[in-house]
Amino acid sequence: MTDMSIALAESPEDLDAARQLSRMFRQWLYDNYPAERPVIDLYYNPARFEALLADLPDIHARPHGAIFLARLDGEVVGCVMQHEIAPGISEMKRLFVSEAARGSGAALALCEASLAQAKEDGYRMMRLDTGHRQIAAQKLYRRLGFRERDAYYEIPDGLKPILMFFEREL
Repeated sequence: MTDMSIALAESPEDLDAARQLSRMFRQWLYDNYPAERPVIDLYYNPARFEALLADLPDIHARPHGAIFLARLDGEVVGCVMQHEIAPGISEMKRLFVSEAARGSGAALALCEASLAQAKEDGYRMMRLDTGHRQIAAQKLYRRLGFRERDAYYEIPDGLKPILMFFEREL
């Protein structure tokens, strides 16, 4: 049996692990959807993406945000982040679980931790976006009570066909 834990990322090493998992997610998109690489680069512009990763501690800082890491047998295998996008509304970002940990329940545990933290922090609503081809993620979000909605931020026309937006009350 494996030992899974979910905890806030707090140390520089934890933040580096979250950055590495975020890079792994972008690579996973490239590997699984090679024909959509130009659209992926529109959403995850390489230079802006690296700048965003450098700013993770500020973007997702407590008390208005959080970064959670999942560990299986002590090894970091997944992450999820959240931050405030409007008063009372938090956004879940960058959920990713490594290939080795798929099916372990890590994604569910990360989402549950993020939702619980947002509720504890006084948020009333959680929003997120995901890709239209990310069927497993969509199933997970629906299982957690998220419902599909219109875009809640401005997106370039090139991204409209590939993104889906969800929200749920906390």
